[in-house]
Amino acid sequence: MKNILIIEDNQDIAIQMKKYLLKNGYGVEIAKSFYEADYKMNIDIDVALLDINLPDKEGHNLIDKLKKKDIRVIVTTVKNDEDFIIESLDQGADDYITKPFSLAILRARIDAVLRTIPISQDKSISYKDIKIDLNQSKIYFKGNLVDLTSLEYEILVLFIKNPHRVYTRSQLLEMFWEDRDKFVNDNTLTSTIKRIREKLDREIITTVRGIGYRMD
Repeated sequence: MKNILIIEDNQDIAIQMKKYLLKNGYGVEIAKSFYEADYKMNIDIDVALLDINLPDKEGHNLIDKLKKKDIRVIVTTVKNDEDFIIESLDQGADDYITKPFSLAILRARIDAVLRTIPISQDKSISYKDIKIDLNQSKIYFKGNLVDLTSLEYEILVLFIKNPHRVYTRSQLLEMFWEDRDKFVNDNTLTSTIKRIREKLDREIITTVRGIGYRMD
């Protein structure tokens, strides 16, 4: 499954795109701001749909960050301006599409960009006794396959890609639960981290008292 990050502050547009892409077999995450996108690009993402006009910071500043993580970028914009488009492409964007656009055309653009990713690309990461096969979304601990839910998998990938970085509880709740369940409470995060520890190693994710969690 290929994963798409929709960076869009208009919730109606974002939800419409998400529903369509989910129906067509993609994994989808939504970020409504620059800083939320900066967090969520640490999940295993293949293509970002980037709305340049974000409420908290100019979206152009995300292109370089996304490309450094080998994420393909399709700029979505209401500006059908040649200079603006050239600037985006010069910064590293792989394609662009102007609003309003057909969702079928958007999917075709995504598929075209995905074809630029080498098929033989080995997407796996290892940390201590853990190995993650990003191509097949599988986790191995000491050589044994571990059965994680999709949510547990996404959280573990985030921590392994960013060892020693502290994530606050509010950051994790916003990143992983906002689009899943608006009635989530703090105990849900605690329970999820506990399950990950039980399935792998109780010391795998460290609690930073009063703040959140990190992987040492």
